[in-house]
Amino acid sequence: MRIFWVCLIAVIIVIGLYVAIHRILINRATIMLRNRAQQVTDGAVNTGLKKILGWDKTLASQLVADVWGKGVLAFEYHFDSKDADKELDQEQFGKALAEYADQQNLTAIRPGKPVFVVTDWWKYEGILHIDVAYLLNESTVEYVSDLKRLDHHDKN
Repeated sequence: MRIFWVCLIAVIIVIGLYVAIHRILINRATIMLRNRAQQVTDGAVNTGLKKILGWDKTLASQLVADVWGKGVLAFEYHFDSKDADKELDQEQFGKALAEYADQQNLTAIRPGKPVFVVTDWWKYEGILHIDVAYLLNESTVEYVSDLKRLDHHDKN
């Protein structure tokens, strides 16, 4: 009977170690993917703004809230809209992001979908806030889809 309990405890310890190691590896892979996606998106946004506005600033992004899930690759940018020499609009910016994706041979997870999507655009107290999603994984595609449903629901 004693051997049974020792074996049972050993199995529980092995399963616990497996789950802990697996979780660490998955989290590490997710963080690496997010960091790489953030670098690529930062490059696209900065290149697009440089092309449209003609400035040489470099914006750094912040991750959109983890409320939407750990795998969501959506990033927020903000800057003083007075810094823009000319007016910047969402459609023009979206086209600049698409051009960057074409130049860099970037592809979305689903063929025919854009690589980058401007998910939010608002001005508050002279600061322009822009959210950009990089459609590199299914979580981000679902996030963008959810936002579109929410936006459609709000308009009705």
